Amino acid sequence: MRIWIAIILTLPLAAFFAFVGYHKTFASLELLWQFGAWTVHLPEVLGRIVGVSEIACAALLCAVFVPRLRQWAQWSAAILIINQLIAVGFHLAHNETGALPQNGVLIALLAILVWANRPRSFRA
Repeated sequence: MRIWIAIILTLPLAAFFAFVGYHKTFASLELLWQFGAWTVHLPEVLGRIVGVSEIACAALLCAVFVPRLRQWAQWSAAILIINQLIAVGFHLAHNETGALPQNGVLIALLAILVWANRPRSFRA
């Protein structure tokens, strides 16, 4: 059951983070500002690195489809939770509370993904 939850959540989350990561990596700062990307509050190169890391994590989420690599998907989801917690901090610091519901939903879905990708326990 957990693997099905992981598979169902992986595709939309991977697509979302690939999309936003692509834009944080390649879009102009003006466009990022217009759409409320929290990385506009960072030095440009650091914001671009965040975008690349989101693309990489999106790709690693797809490790859920390779049984031996599912733990990579779990780690990727955990890294993306940290990313979203940092984003919450930036949004709060800059009074951008409109983005917080999206961050909350993403954190919740990623937490489910971390749970769903955890290794099976060995019972004696």
